[in-house]
Amino acid sequence: MTAATWSTDDHSLERHYRKLLLAYPGRYRQRYGTEMITTLLEMASPGQRRPRPGEALHLLASGVRHRLRLPARRPLAVIAAVLLTLTMGAFGGAAGSWAGSQTFADLPDDATIASLAQRASGAASDSIQLRVASPWLEESISTTTEVDGAWDAEKARQRFAADGWSVSDITPLGGKAVAFNSDTKSFVDLPMRNSTFSAKSNGLTLQVRGYLTADHGSVHLDGWAQSRPMFLPLIVTGILIGLVVGWLIAAALAYRIVEASAERRRASAGLWAVALAALALPAVALYGNVLRAFRDHGDVGPVFTVHSAFTPGSYYPLGPAWQILALTIAGAVLAGAAIRLARPDSQPKTQEAAIAS
Repeated sequence: MTAATWSTDDHSLERHYRKLLLAYPGRYRQRYGTEMITTLLEMASPGQRRPRPGEALHLLASGVRHRLRLPARRPLAVIAAVLLTLTMGAFGGAAGSWAGSQTFADLPDDATIASLAQRASGAASDSIQLRVASPWLEESISTTTEVDGAWDAEKARQRFAADGWSVSDITPLGGKAVAFNSDTKSFVDLPMRNSTFSAKSNGLTLQVRGYLTADHGSVHLDGWAQSRPMFLPLIVTGILIGLVVGWLIAAALAYRIVEASAERRRASAGLWAVALAALALPAVALYGNVLRAFRDHGDVGPVFTVHSAFTPGSYYPLGPAWQILALTIAGAVLAGAAIRLARPDSQPKTQEAAIAS
């Protein structure tokens, strides 16, 4: 039974082989695809319609191995591949972190925040509301309400419990206040009653803190979404996927650069070096956030996330607030230009290249 007979009698086996060969890089399929298809069909049994399981597994494994292979005797390609792999791992961790944060509870709107602040303070006066975002933490809320010295933490705790919140015990807080004594021309310490408790409901945590003197005080309410069990595993999964994708991109790009003309090769390699340099600071910031996410994991405050590094803020002591995001965009643009530039010179399409179509 010849390959020609297979092609005219039944194309199903050939289609299956062509699908399996997609595991190989395009450059490999262009050179050897037709020969491989012909050989596989000649080795097939009469009437065979699908590749044997072992055969399919071998083709897939061999294809992946070729995709991971770098050009021989190219030490700079190895260095670039390692750097790109680590960089993509960082961005993969950010993607996993973002995906995990989508499972968090939504923060309340402004009207609900005002209601929670009133419940905490027991006062009808307006509170100062803030939505707090940083390059390290998921967004949280914060309010401050002025109260008189009669504020009672236990009554505030009971109000939350009556509305279905799970509340903790009241814990004393340290802190002191001072006042200027005009008679003695000196500052004197004022007695204070400071305390705190937390309340949880529907994936949200609130911390209520009261700081009181005999005459007046303030009640502070901080709120954040609780982390979910899949949050850290999603970060790890994102990092692993990013590492694999980074190496695959680096290997494919290395062969494109090698096969390009000398002028294109130099220009593409230079652009790629600049792109990696631009992405270095964002990658370091993202890995720093990965360490914080694991080290400080727990419902003791707003969740440390990886992707929050893109939030405008002074992540590094030098540079503008939008530094991480701007460098990421610049690096991505430069990398895209390097990939586009590193293409082989146009050549007439051969019969062997038809398999890549």
